[in-house]
Amino acid sequence: MSGRRLSSGRIQPMKLTGVAIAAVAAAISLSAPAFADPDTDFDNQIQHYGIYGPHDYNPYIAKIVCHRLAAGVDKDATASAHFLSINLPRGTTQVQEYQFLGSAIAQYCPDLQGKLQNIPGT
Repeated sequence: MSGRRLSSGRIQPMKLTGVAIAAVAAAISLSAPAFADPDTDFDNQIQHYGIYGPHDYNPYIAKIVCHRLAAGVDKDATASAHFLSINLPRGTTQVQEYQFLGSAIAQYCPDLQGKLQNIPGT
C-alpha cells in the first residue's frame, strides 16, 4: 500500500480515475445529441421570427439560398433577399426575409457569413 497513497494532500490514483470517469460520463450525458436534425432546428429558429411553413419547404429554400450565394447567382444579401421575397409566403416583411437569410447562412453555409456584411441600412 506504500506505493498507492500519495502524500502532501494529493488524490489517490484510484480516486483520480473515478473522478475522471465521472466527469466524462457527465459530459456525455449533458451534451447535445450527436444527430440532431438541422432542418428542425432551422424551422424552430425562423418560427421565432414569425415565419411559418411546411417542415421541408423552408429548409429547402434556405439550402437553395446558400447554393445561389455560393455559385454567384446572387451576388449579395440584397439579391438573396429578393429571391426570398418571391419564395416566402405573401405578407413576409423585409425584416423577416433578412432574418430568414441570416438563419439560413448560419445553419447551412456559415462560410458565407461575409455576404451578410453589405446589407442596406446597416
